[in-house]
Amino acid sequence: MNNSISHLWVAFLLAGFTNHALGADVSSVPASPVVTQVTLPAALPSVYTRRQARRAAPHAVISLKNPSFNPDQHGKINGWTAIEHGSGNSYTFVADPENALSMPSSVRIKRQGSEPYGLLQQSIGVHPSWHNKTVRLSGSLRGVDINGAGGAFVLRADDGSGQILAWNFMQNSRVKGTQDWKSYTVELKIPPSAYSLKVGVMLEDDGTLWADNLAIELID
Repeated sequence: MNNSISHLWVAFLLAGFTNHALGADVSSVPASPVVTQVTLPAALPSVYTRRQARRAAPHAVISLKNPSFNPDQHGKINGWTAIEHGSGNSYTFVADPENALSMPSSVRIKRQGSEPYGLLQQSIGVHPSWHNKTVRLSGSLRGVDINGAGGAFVLRADDGSGQILAWNFMQNSRVKGTQDWKSYTVELKIPPSAYSLKVGVMLEDDGTLWADNLAIELID
């Protein structure tokens, strides 16, 4: 009787371990009289599949973190990451309440050095149900004395290793010169192997760019 109970505990422990081991190969588990009594799945899901399954619910509304660019007590715009080319220190990224299109503030990107671009972005995990659908980023932009490539919204799809699969940087409708607030949209079809979306605001070359009222949605 005691031996039977002991065998059952061993069986349950082995079953629990193999179900939770990352990338475990069931066929590699040594055979034993106890293990052969346990019913195991034919194949464990891959790490990629399990990570994708924990992402946002299918068909959920896509939301941005801090879309109003509300700064904390130290002036940092939480939810967004500032990225600059090369050595950096060429662009400032500031929450600007004085020139805001809507409260509490707009974001202001201004060139002050020699590097070619400054980008404020955030990453959104892609649920598998979004694959082959089109995502739209909308918002408003304003520019002052923008020369060169110009200002733009950024929408990019990456795979699980960070490789770029598709992008839309407003190549044909950049903000240039001096202009008041104007609404813009960019769209991107999400590739079947996309793991994340990069969403942001970018200024290339000289000038000052403001952005506000950003929103993102699936449109099909």
